[in-house]
Amino acid sequence: MSNWLNQHIQTLKLVLSRMQANMLSTFMICLVIGVAMCLPSLFYLAVDNLSKLTDHIQKDTEISLFLKVDTGADAIKKLERQLAQNQEIDRFHLVTKEEAWQQLQLKSQSNQDVNDAVSQLGKNPLPDAFFIQAKSADPERLIQLKDSLQNLPNVELALLNTEWVKRLSSLLSLGKKLITMIAGLLAIVLLVIIGNTVRMQILTQKDEIEVSNLIGATSSFIRMPFLYAGALYGLFGGLLAVLMLMGIIHAFNVSMSQIAHLYSNDFSLSLFNFQLFLAVILAAIGIGWSGSYIAVSRAIASYKIN
Repeated sequence: MSNWLNQHIQTLKLVLSRMQANMLSTFMICLVIGVAMCLPSLFYLAVDNLSKLTDHIQKDTEISLFLKVDTGADAIKKLERQLAQNQEIDRFHLVTKEEAWQQLQLKSQSNQDVNDAVSQLGKNPLPDAFFIQAKSADPERLIQLKDSLQNLPNVELALLNTEWVKRLSSLLSLGKKLITMIAGLLAIVLLVIIGNTVRMQILTQKDEIEVSNLIGATSSFIRMPFLYAGALYGLFGGLLAVLMLMGIIHAFNVSMSQIAHLYSNDFSLSLFNFQLFLAVILAAIGIGWSGSYIAVSRAIASYKIN
């Protein structure tokens, strides 16, 4: 066990010393990886925060249930009991026609034209209304609930405006698919870049590899330093991507705070997103290791190493 661990430590030291000897080229490769990992991460942050905003707005979506003008008190109480027994409804409240009329009169006082129009009505034309908050924020379930409420006795009209929410959800779903496509394309690009980099290293160490093969080195022994190199390229590139993401998020929050202050809001992005950062680093390491494995496996096959 100690020999195995010592072998890996020595290999890691060898790879790090080679990277240090070629600091500029190592930095450029890591920078390319960092930028490639940063781009889809930024798109993901934008879509994820828009999704959270949509979920928050959906939770505030109400169903307005307007009753017929001639609905009596007994019918309203019966309808209230039916709403209380509905398992899809979280809460509701009644706004009577008198309360609605008073609110309309108060609001019309600030506008003379509206006030004159209200005064000319003579009597209260407004109906009693229930304002209902559903348990589910899913647009399809909200529509089903609205349709079922529309069919209740003494209900004139049930209103629910979820069309724009559905359109936004569709756009967000499209955005997630685009992120997946972009991330996949960038991953392929990184595989090619890392694979070519490792292939060039293999060519520069061709004589060393052939000598190792002649003295009985196994393919796993020859493959090990190149796999470490690919994984380290991915690790350093992932760390650069995290630093770039934190810098961009900080710059965004500084700019956004000035705008949010004007609207008495405190919207900002979380500076440290542990799950996203961990995913970026692990994905970069995986891509680096995979690119190296493909390149070195082809080289081993061409050298016919056992």
